[in-house]
Amino acid sequence: MRCRTGALIALMTLAASSPVRAAVVNRIVATIDGEPITLREFQTYAERATRGNPDATQGQLLDALITDKLLQKEVADKGVVVRDEDVDNYIKGIKERNKINDEQLEQALSAQFMTMDTYRKQVREEIQKAQLINREIRGKVNVTPEEVERYYKAHLSEYSTPEKMHLRHILVKLAPDASGAEVSAATAKADDIYRRLKAGTDFAELARQVSDDPGAKNGGDLGWVKPGETLDVIDKAARDLKPGQFSEPVRSDVGIHIIKLEERSGASHQSLDELAAGIKDQLYSAALEERYQKWLTEELRKRHDVEIRQ
Repeated sequence: MRCRTGALIALMTLAASSPVRAAVVNRIVATIDGEPITLREFQTYAERATRGNPDATQGQLLDALITDKLLQKEVADKGVVVRDEDVDNYIKGIKERNKINDEQLEQALSAQFMTMDTYRKQVREEIQKAQLINREIRGKVNVTPEEVERYYKAHLSEYSTPEKMHLRHILVKLAPDASGAEVSAATAKADDIYRRLKAGTDFAELARQVSDDPGAKNGGDLGWVKPGETLDVIDKAARDLKPGQFSEPVRSDVGIHIIKLEERSGASHQSLDELAAGIKDQLYSAALEERYQKWLTEELRKRHDVEIRQ
C-alpha cells in the first residue's frame, strides 16, 4: 500500500509540475503584429546564432531574431521570389570558392547539425533578404561628384606623394676593412672618374665602362627613388643637386660613389581624377550601410507592431 501511495504522489507531483515547466519553456518573449515569438523558438535561434558570435548578449540575439522575422514579413509582403535555380547557383558558388564537392559540403553541414534541406532553406532566405535590400535600399543611395570632391579635399594629406629622384650611380667598390693602399687606389680611381666627368665624358657611358655596381650595364641607372630608399650617403649627395649635375666622390661602407641627378619630382598629391572612382565606392559603401541600418532600426520597425516582453 505504501508503494502505491508513493507512486501516486509522484505521479500527481509530475502532473502538477509539467504544465508549469511547459509554460516557462514556451512562454512568449516578443510579438510581431500580434504573432508570438516563444522562448523555445528564441533558444533554438540563439543556439544557432551564437556559433558564429559567441559574445552576443540575449538582448542582441532577440533583436536579431525580430529583425529576421520582420525581413521575412517584408519578403512575403513584397512578393520576393527566389527560384530553385538561384539557390543552386548560390551553393555552386560556395563550393567553387571553397574548393569542395557535394560530399564535403554535406560533411561540413553535418558538423553544424544541419541538413542539406535546412541549408537550402537558409540560402533561399538569405537571397530573398538580399533582393529585398537591393530593392529597398540601393536605389535610394547616391554619391554626387561634389561629395567626392569634398571628401578628397578634406583628406588631401592622405593622398600626398613624397619627393622622388631619378638617379644614376658610379661605384668604385671598397671594403669597409680595406687596407691603406687599397683605399688610396680606390680614391685615385674615383678622382680620375670625377675629372673625366667634369671634362664632359657622358655619365652613363662612363658608368658602363668603369662602375663596379651591378647596374653598370644600364649606365648606372638607379631609376626613381624616394628619400630613404637608398644609402644615406647617396641621399645626402643627391639632395642639393640640380637635374643634370653630379656629385663629388663620397664614401660609404661599400665603396666610393659618384651620383648624378637626372630628374627630380617634388612632393605632390595624387589627382582627384586618379582617385575619384575609389572614393565614390568608399562613400557609397558607407552611405549604403548607414541607409540600411536606418531602414532596419527605424523604417522597418515603424511599419510593424513589435512588443518585447520581459
